[in-house]
Amino acid sequence: MTCRPEKITHPARAHFGLQLLWNRRVVKNRISTHKQRRSSPAVRSDASLGSGQPAEQAAATVSDCLRLATEGQADALLEHVPDDVLDRCITMRKSARIRTPGIHVHDLSFADVVRSSNRKEFVFDAYGQRSLIFFPLMHHQVLSSILLSPEKFVQRCAVKSSIGEQAVLTFELVQQECLQSAYKGVQIVKRWVLHSVTGESDVCEQPRGPDPSLSPDAVALAQLHALRLGKLDEVCAFASPASQAATGRFGCTPLSAHFRPLIGHEAAQVVMTMQTLPDKATVVIGVTPSDFYASKGQATQQHIYLWSLGLQKAEPYVNCWMTERVQYTKPVSL
Repeated sequence: MTCRPEKITHPARAHFGLQLLWNRRVVKNRISTHKQRRSSPAVRSDASLGSGQPAEQAAATVSDCLRLATEGQADALLEHVPDDVLDRCITMRKSARIRTPGIHVHDLSFADVVRSSNRKEFVFDAYGQRSLIFFPLMHHQVLSSILLSPEKFVQRCAVKSSIGEQAVLTFELVQQECLQSAYKGVQIVKRWVLHSVTGESDVCEQPRGPDPSLSPDAVALAQLHALRLGKLDEVCAFASPASQAATGRFGCTPLSAHFRPLIGHEAAQVVMTMQTLPDKATVVIGVTPSDFYASKGQATQQHIYLWSLGLQKAEPYVNCWMTERVQYTKPVSL
């Protein structure tokens, strides 16, 4: 009689009293740190156990992530996080528990993992956070898939969240070794896990006013486009009602010395976007001044601005990202 192999998952994901650390040469037991999690059932995915070609197995993992996001089960995405990433987060949580009594190791959430992970090993940008953590998906469609190597898979999907934002998410997966129980022992197998989820706006036309389909960085770039053309009316159209009431503009004074490089600038790019809260985002913008500033020695500098945006909750701008404040930081030599 043979026994059907049963999957053993990471202790942060299922009922398993020992944490296990493994690689190709060594498998050893470690002290349990998640006994309290055994009292609550964990969501287990069959994506990593599926049969078929590697590309099919990887696509099944992405499909499961999208399903969980659609159902609003963000914490169940822990099932698809690399084990070394989880191990480091658990260690950090244990250290924080020592410094701050009252913090429990077993309360680890997927959002905690995203916030505390090293961006080189687990990348989850603002688009991924809004689409898969903060706001359930309403619609998704696979655009393309490619198996870059036997251990690396990339899939692009068009998504629309419950607040109406439209984006294209890029999922990058890698293969990781894990343990499965087998007859009279365990065996090392490979499964697909998330390495990164990044995104971009899926709105092609140049926006001229607030819309739920626009992301925070799309709003910031729309204002910058209007500033480059000198269309201040379009700039103010994206300012939040609170900002307009306070300043009459878009959160700063374009005619002051620090903001003059925005008018008629040569180029602008998003350096990074930080999703500080579900309804708050900060977009870091790099602006290259126009030739007008060459005589003043500023043409070789890129000016850095912080665009602070909020998700509106009142009519007529419900679920629209709008600018609340713009701050100047410092110039950077090109």
